[in-house]
Amino acid sequence: MCTLALYFHVLENYPLIVAANRDEFFDRPSAPPQVLLEQPLVFGGKDLQSGGTWLGVNQYGLLAGILNRRSHTEAKRATARSRGLLCLDILTVRDPLAACALLGEERGSDYQPFNLLFADKQRAYVAYNLGEEISWVELEKGLHVLGNTTVYDTRSEKVQHAYRLFSRAGDRLKGNPNSPPSWLAPLQAALKDHSLSDDSDEPKGAICVHTESYGTVSSSIIIYAEAERRFAAYHASGPPCRDDLKGPVAVEVR
Repeated sequence: MCTLALYFHVLENYPLIVAANRDEFFDRPSAPPQVLLEQPLVFGGKDLQSGGTWLGVNQYGLLAGILNRRSHTEAKRATARSRGLLCLDILTVRDPLAACALLGEERGSDYQPFNLLFADKQRAYVAYNLGEEISWVELEKGLHVLGNTTVYDTRSEKVQHAYRLFSRAGDRLKGNPNSPPSWLAPLQAALKDHSLSDDSDEPKGAICVHTESYGTVSSSIIIYAEAERRFAAYHASGPPCRDDLKGPVAVEVR
């Protein structure tokens, strides 16, 4: 997944809203969101090559999503553990503090570069690896956009471009604060945007990416409703410019 927008406590009754595109090589097989684990219940997309997930939720109210971070300085290692398996590991714990403790036992060098979001209705964090270390930063309330071009940072051109698109979508959400179905159109409009940031001619700089062998292969929107104590998950099994969202699938928080 290469673009992820988190609206954290932007709307009073919906503390977690995520809209995300997964960008991947077209020959890497995957399956739509499904029950990945029974105990605890984990629901998310499934990477059929390594068995992990790029985005999911669990029965405790925790959401996690991982983005493969491009790096020009770190060589790929055939022995590296799948980053999607780390995301799945995070989804076995109860809350973000437990996720931090889990990451504290991991070695960053065991994984290719990543940005990892994990959040519940109370706290949200982004973790990233640099060499042996895994570090994390706690997020304030508001809109946060993650990309795959740099360590979690709001200064990259693609992230700034995406932030403007999702900020406009957020205004639409605020105009109908208790009508989640009405949010799908503005969020999907941002997810399927093909425009590039100023002075860019790099196709991967778009939110919805299309190249010969790599691009946006699916998109998801996940909304946590505080009153109902449930996630509503929507998914398109293709680029959002071509495939409509299906759902919602309800995941109850126990």
